[in-house]
Amino acid sequence: MRIAHLSDLHFGRDAPDLVSALQTELHALAPDLVVLSGDLTQRARPAEFAAAADFIARLPAPVLAVPGNHDLPGWRPLLRFIDPWGRWRAGLGRALEPELDGAGFIAVGINTARRWGPHPDWSRGRVNRTQLVRIERLVTRAEPGAVRILVAHHPFLLSSELRRRGLVGRARRALVGLRRARIDLILGGHLHRGYAGVAEGVVVAQAGTAVSTRHKGEPNAFNWIRADAREIQVESRSWNGAGFVGAACWRFARAETGWQASVGGC
Repeated sequence: MRIAHLSDLHFGRDAPDLVSALQTELHALAPDLVVLSGDLTQRARPAEFAAAADFIARLPAPVLAVPGNHDLPGWRPLLRFIDPWGRWRAGLGRALEPELDGAGFIAVGINTARRWGPHPDWSRGRVNRTQLVRIERLVTRAEPGAVRILVAHHPFLLSSELRRRGLVGRARRALVGLRRARIDLILGGHLHRGYAGVAEGVVVAQAGTAVSTRHKGEPNAFNWIRADAREIQVESRSWNGAGFVGAACWRFARAETGWQASVGGC
């Protein structure tokens, strides 16, 4: 199967020329699934959700989208605590934790963004036990050879450059449950950096910011992923000013002990 993995669109801080170019690119690639791993908006304003909804409507494949911390009303405490996801539902008409079955895959989304946290940085996310139970229940219906995909906004794996940043809350404990559920691939964002690796035998792919002006050391990019029961390839496609081109690629092969990185390019 072929997956276009986009993240951190930040409508409200988007570059319109990139939005148009990305739509053209995705129609040319013809993915089987488009994943949006959170932060579709910059400040969770109705106009930003409307722009995100218009973008989604123009995509060439089924879309699975989960929210990020920027999709919560930031500085409107009453709205944030009483109706934190009202604008998401009204603007997108989409579930916070969707699931999608397709030919040879099952994709499950979880909402890792929280309206508050027991620390000063409320942008950090968490996973709870209820979410893990739901994931395990849903993926049991998948065919034996299906690719099992989890989509979340916050990272389950950090690159060496980002080791000072925080993982999603309860990541270590959650990964044990995800391994038990035989999840093959976790797709995330939040950090605006693209990389892929293996955590507890599960492939984790992080995408950069697809179309926003909020760069954090890398150009705009998205992940182009090809996956089956035996191999997963993750290619980061970066904007060079004229188009999206391959910038980095990671390969993974299934082994008896879980997924492992493969030597060599894609």
